Amino acid sequence: MVRAVRVRHVVIRPEDFDFHFDETSPWQWAETLALPFVVADANINAIVYLVTRPKLGVCMADITLIDRISELWEDQLYIDNQQHLPCPKTLTKFSLPNGLSFEVIEPLKLYRMAYEGIDDTHFELEYRALHEPYDINDPEMDPTAAARQGPAWDASWSGHYEQTYRITGSLTARGVTHKVDCVETGDRSWGPRPERDNSAVIWWHASFDEALTIHLFTGHDIATRSTLGPHVSGYVLEHGEVFGIVSSEGEQEYRHAMPMGGRLSVTDVRGKTFAVTYSTVNGCYWAPCPSNTYLQSSLRVACGDRIGHGVQQLGLSRAYLTRHRDAIRTRY
Repeated sequence: MVRAVRVRHVVIRPEDFDFHFDETSPWQWAETLALPFVVADANINAIVYLVTRPKLGVCMADITLIDRISELWEDQLYIDNQQHLPCPKTLTKFSLPNGLSFEVIEPLKLYRMAYEGIDDTHFELEYRALHEPYDINDPEMDPTAAARQGPAWDASWSGHYEQTYRITGSLTARGVTHKVDCVETGDRSWGPRPERDNSAVIWWHASFDEALTIHLFTGHDIATRSTLGPHVSGYVLEHGEVFGIVSSEGEQEYRHAMPMGGRLSVTDVRGKTFAVTYSTVNGCYWAPCPSNTYLQSSLRVACGDRIGHGVQQLGLSRAYLTRHRDAIRTRY
């Protein structure tokens, strides 16, 4: 019998939004912030991703707007990926030379972000959290955490949480202005992050407005199979309450290595199962770090009679891709 436990224990504190490194931290220490958003009516999947290397004093900032299915990153609507920007002194309020600015209005609850780019592209957004941060490494929250040896993925996730937001504001992309009003999931990570030989994983979520979000983190050996697994972590946010996922299973179809659609089933700590099917509406290879590439895709997701929007990141290190290049090309 599955133990039914609601997420009540809050281990992530307001100060955890800021840096965690100290003088003993390795030079490879990284702290990341992912705050994506979508404009479903315009088929735009927007990535806003910050990777800081505070021990080295540098950061990478990426703003990518995806609006079509292509294997080429440069086929997409807009890309501003800049390596080796100066690292912010704090993550609670900063402005970067690339035009990205961010401010915590209420820690872990409300953020404001703006961007002034090139080619008449800019946005102003507000992120309002719909629940407390979900700590992937806390057994009081995540029902699979206690059985793990170490963090959920690797050392880079020594600290990690996800949070689902209501995001409002406006985006102007190459002179065309869009209203932003969506429910999306972002994350925050910290720990040593060597950029070498990371594993193959999937970070997946779908939202049906504020009533339901399903978020999943799972392994996936794309070189040998189309089925997903092993299950790592995830949660169901239903009517404002969060329930950890105890198991998941599914499979995908591909065009080369690009996920084109699939099915997924997850069961949470209540014993409640959600089955979904999904199809890719835009996507491409995305490489915020030179050592890793992600198949980033936006999804149309069906759960019963509900239709929602989802995002999948299929994370593949270049070491994994080159090691299995023949197997991947043969299978897909």
